[in-house]
Amino acid sequence: MTLEAFLRRRIKAGRSRNASSVRIFDWLRLTGTADGWSRIWTMLVDARSVHQTTTFTSANRYPEIFDLAAVLQPRAVQILSFGCSTGEELMALRERFADAEIIGVELNPRCRAIARRRVSADCRIRVIAPNALSGTFDIICAMAVFQREPHKIDEMKVEDLAGFYSFGRFEDALGVLVASLRPGGIFCIDNAQYRVEDSIFADVLSPLPESPAMGGRLFGPDGRKLEDAPSKTIFRKR
Repeated sequence: MTLEAFLRRRIKAGRSRNASSVRIFDWLRLTGTADGWSRIWTMLVDARSVHQTTTFTSANRYPEIFDLAAVLQPRAVQILSFGCSTGEELMALRERFADAEIIGVELNPRCRAIARRRVSADCRIRVIAPNALSGTFDIICAMAVFQREPHKIDEMKVEDLAGFYSFGRFEDALGVLVASLRPGGIFCIDNAQYRVEDSIFADVLSPLPESPAMGGRLFGPDGRKLEDAPSKTIFRKR
């Protein structure tokens, strides 16, 4: 076994015990990069607003969901990407909605700056902070936003998510997005740790049977891990 593999194994074992030494290691590791410092800033300064603390994203990450959204709402005029990170999602949406105005909302200031540079040539895409959000939308996307470090949660074998990321925080943010979604509009969500179907907004958001199933581990409103409780990824507002 290589030294790197040995260390990874020890860290994973430490996370499963929620060892304080591993928590300290995770924080120290963040200080080595500009991205890490931006995550620390976001977690400390915006602790009450942050959902997902990692910034990972990739180009065209949700083709099945976005392709279906384009079929379901082909004439969308205004689209919101909530938690757009460094802007790859904005470009993926533009490929499918050539004429729409697209708004990206991002809490992390470094990611927001990168996203703005990425879309600077497109005058119909704007990137804003959450406190500048206004208006209503035909499509709202919240992809890999309503979760808290799922890989670490799995390594720690967490059975109760509430102490790390509460259902109430998810439901409060969901309420803001539902209020911003026009009647008949569609809401796209994936890689969340809670289900829209368990929220108080289940009576206004109808899951579309043709949409893909939610990826990742799901938890109930009490924070406890769910078994055999699938969730959809595209909903239409009644």
